[in-house]
Amino acid sequence: MSRAHARRPGHKLRGFGRFRIGLALAAVTVSANAWQINYALEMALGHSDNINQSSIDPTGQTLLIPRLDFDLSEDGADLKARAYGQVEYRDYLQGAFGNEFRGQFTGVATWMILPQRLSFDFEDYAAVQPVNILEPNAPNNQQQTNIFTLGPTFNFRLRPTLEGEADLRLTDSNASQTKEFNSDRTLAALRVLDRLDPLDTLSANLEGQNVHFTDRSGGPDYDRYDAFLRYQSKLADIDLDLAGGYAHLDFSGAEGSRDGPTAHASAAWRVTPENTLSLAAARQYSDASQDMVVDPTALVAITPGTGVVVGTATVTSQVFLEYRADASYVFQTARFGLRLAPYYRRLDYLIDTTLDETGHGLNAGFSYRPRPLWTLALDASEETRNYTFLQRRDEDVRVDLSFTDQLSRHFSMRFDLIRNERHSDVANQGFRENVVFATVIFRR
Repeated sequence: MSRAHARRPGHKLRGFGRFRIGLALAAVTVSANAWQINYALEMALGHSDNINQSSIDPTGQTLLIPRLDFDLSEDGADLKARAYGQVEYRDYLQGAFGNEFRGQFTGVATWMILPQRLSFDFEDYAAVQPVNILEPNAPNNQQQTNIFTLGPTFNFRLRPTLEGEADLRLTDSNASQTKEFNSDRTLAALRVLDRLDPLDTLSANLEGQNVHFTDRSGGPDYDRYDAFLRYQSKLADIDLDLAGGYAHLDFSGAEGSRDGPTAHASAAWRVTPENTLSLAAARQYSDASQDMVVDPTALVAITPGTGVVVGTATVTSQVFLEYRADASYVFQTARFGLRLAPYYRRLDYLIDTTLDETGHGLNAGFSYRPRPLWTLALDASEETRNYTFLQRRDEDVRVDLSFTDQLSRHFSMRFDLIRNERHSDVANQGFRENVVFATVIFRR
């Protein structure tokens, strides 16, 4: 598995400094009057009966967590941006672990330097991920990761409906513990887009990327080349995104090269104003850095009071061939909400095949408002991972039952009962944890 070791109790998440880059970018632009700014200040008090998620030596712990949630958006002529983030300070009151900051952030901003000619993009993605995916998510097995990307886009017109686009992107990927993950990436792309009509676009894309791992434990370095066609359609009720092409990866040293076809398809159908159905499937080459890129709109739906979520990525430098299928169904009315999102994935690592895995899972949520200011909610997730080479099977289950009372326009109270479980066929790797939280929320 990962060559990094779990950090010792009391160690801070060193990568949090890179997460602050995203916060600084947001702060610089907040002064613009056109920005839409929403935020929530929270104070959570809770208790876990197994904070170290141990099967043989559980440790109880009370936590005090001040937290800031924020959602920023701008849709101006010179700047288009969307950002969402959470930052919290976790105080372990009995001292089982060292107090720490943690945060998650996803933000995308485009600065229009010359309208329809030259723009400059900024992207930042910060998250908390396990150091070792095979170990429980105790505080000493968590780390901060950050992916920061910037670069220009040059647009040019070939014909009235035929446009060209040249991109250059520089990416810095870092993890606070797993140093083999750290990399510098350079990507250059050339695209030709045919506006078939106001709602449909067909594009031909060529991309070249160099990936250099900055720590000797990572790698090998490689060059990647992609060529693909993409069709996008945005109708009144249906969005389609279809792509197909070929990828070639050239590794340094004795690792040789790999290549193969790639494909991606997704569809979102707004059946009625209350019902939305989405489907997606992909065969693609990827790695942990690419896997951590999350659309801001996917995080903004997180309800205040839930805290920073620990991800499930295997933080490594290794490239894998991913087969993935996703579906989601959302039903939302003024009183009821239902969300179901099953998925399946298979990861075939190109070099270190000991990491190969298949997984499937389900994210589900249900909410009900018995009164206009009360919300009862049940959120649950299940993921099963099978590690082929290791002959290991893990199942993670999380259930969160919550009640929220909107006390006034700005203040609310939220109470959570949380159950975390892991079932594993490896001795002493399973656990059960019960957590209770009471959170006071001030929302702008």
